[in-house]
Amino acid sequence: MNYSFFGWPFLAATLGLSAFAATPALADTATLPPEILVTSGSEPLPTKEVASSYTIITAQEIEAHQYRTLPQALASVPGVTVIQSGGTGSVASIFMRGTNSNQTLVLLNGQRIGDPSDPRGAFNAANLTLDNVERIEIVRGPQSALYGSQAMGGVINIITKQGKSSPTTTARIEAGTLGTLNTSLTSAGNVEDTNYFLSLSRQATDGNDVTPARLRFGAGEEKDASENMAFSGQLDRAFNEYLSGSFFVQYNDNRMELDEGGYNSSFNPVFEDLANRSRAQQAFVTGSLAGRFADGKWRPKFTLAYSHYATNTVDYPDRLLDVYSENINTRGERVNAALDNAIDLSATNTLTFGADYSHESFSSNGLQDFDGYLITPASSASTNAYGLSLSDHQTWGENWFATASLRYDMPSNFKKKMTWSIAPGYYIPSTDTRFTASYATSFKVPSLYQRFGYSISQSPPFPASIYTGNPNLKAEESRGWELGLEQGLVPDMLRTGVTYFDNRIENAVSIVYDLAGNSTAQNTPAFNTHGVEAFIEATPLPSLTTRLNYTLTVLDADTFSTTLTRRPRHTANWTTEWKLDEVTTLGSDIKWVDPYLDITRDTFVYTKPGSYLVVNLSASRIIAKGIELTARVNNLLDRQYEPANGFQAPGIEALAGIAVTF
Repeated sequence: MNYSFFGWPFLAATLGLSAFAATPALADTATLPPEILVTSGSEPLPTKEVASSYTIITAQEIEAHQYRTLPQALASVPGVTVIQSGGTGSVASIFMRGTNSNQTLVLLNGQRIGDPSDPRGAFNAANLTLDNVERIEIVRGPQSALYGSQAMGGVINIITKQGKSSPTTTARIEAGTLGTLNTSLTSAGNVEDTNYFLSLSRQATDGNDVTPARLRFGAGEEKDASENMAFSGQLDRAFNEYLSGSFFVQYNDNRMELDEGGYNSSFNPVFEDLANRSRAQQAFVTGSLAGRFADGKWRPKFTLAYSHYATNTVDYPDRLLDVYSENINTRGERVNAALDNAIDLSATNTLTFGADYSHESFSSNGLQDFDGYLITPASSASTNAYGLSLSDHQTWGENWFATASLRYDMPSNFKKKMTWSIAPGYYIPSTDTRFTASYATSFKVPSLYQRFGYSISQSPPFPASIYTGNPNLKAEESRGWELGLEQGLVPDMLRTGVTYFDNRIENAVSIVYDLAGNSTAQNTPAFNTHGVEAFIEATPLPSLTTRLNYTLTVLDADTFSTTLTRRPRHTANWTTEWKLDEVTTLGSDIKWVDPYLDITRDTFVYTKPGSYLVVNLSASRIIAKGIELTARVNNLLDRQYEPANGFQAPGIEALAGIAVTF
């Protein structure tokens, strides 16, 4: 089935907007309190009743540290590693608890996102900015029993801001030493009893040369610029005491100069590729209707969502004798529809159940020219999936709590998948001690490209296909468990915790090559990830909070493949937020990473990278009513490091800005 760019967004828009007619609304949309976790299934839960490991990054923390992009915000989360191939705008891959980058599910307001045309089926975190983000929730460990395919390492849910009854508008401008210029305009309020939040932003930078000097072969530095423009809108309305509606739309346009590398006339790699550019466009539309019946004990919700992805990558031969050129277009689309229900069986027992449908499609076309040797990507495929879910959450007094979940997935051309999870916990109020545990199974359907991707040589005597998808791939599977202990040491001042996790991955998909250089996808032997996440958090003053996170991740595999690289063995993050007074806020992020294994960009052999330390500082001060000055320094120590081998991160960068609210 083929959907036009405007067909499904129009349908979702109709669903969301048709209800915003002439019915009264609630006076205000409350900000979610930090004691509530939304990403716990179809029904939010109090955090004290959640047994799975989670992290919540609030809007206040985003502002205190002046995070501008998703990779910046995720950098301090335990168990999560973001590997960005260069600076701002470069491809950013998420590795959670040692699982592959395509085994983490990313949601936007609870809706699955990620380009279906991505060859790996992985989410690129570089394209999302945070001007409209209220909070980011990260739930670690297998979560397919709640969210279906791909949630093997965990789930990241990006929740956007909602409007308030008092209209406000904020304009922000920020400039930096790498030619960075960030601007944004947000507006929130109430119009005819409909709450709204609108955001328009542009982030642009000249950047740095992501190719290190050793791979430039004498060429001078050439900065790799990026530009990201984004628009989003959120409308919320309660029609009466029984029914409410929501509509969300977002559009991103990301342009990036790349140093992916080409080849000279002798087919030797040339990494300083001056004419390689990429443009990625994304559109998200979601409409929902939610009800509250039987005195609020039955809460049904219907959601319809659409997302569209279009990417164009262009490369022309340049002055470095690079004879490689390409012009590739890819397109992906996804439709999600879900009907969820929550029923309070008693004051301590909530049952949730639902059904959902998804459709994904992708296509690619264009031409790659290796000095007259032509390759044509020519792929097009689509798939459907259906799912049924059931979850039960109970509490017993003030001590015991548990969630049990069961899900039955029916993906096209695959065996049906039953996944389940159990997550109990026990809390001792007298000692402020919290024990948690969980066990879960999970799975991931291989990407459409891995199954049906195809590229073919157009230049005799090379008649063989360069890549042929494998429609006989098995679904990736995992089973994992964790045990956690959290202990309050000084009431409201000092807490510490430790969690041990273990996850076994089977049938992970890798790309393999034959002696002629042709490739396909195949399932690989199983591997294990296990390790420890620990933290200590102190609040010595009501205005000062500091937290130290440490993560140990160990990979065990009988056959170590290239897909198991770029997972650090040790990471530590130290973050601090200090509100000096009513108008001044300081923030710091210190990150230490000890990489394990990587693949060299030029020789394609295993290497053991060195560890690196990155220090970021931020400060803000309100100088008058509605006027705030901001300043931050990224990579204060000016460390030269490569998050991915052959891709150099920016050095020190200083930025200053002003925000005006009226």
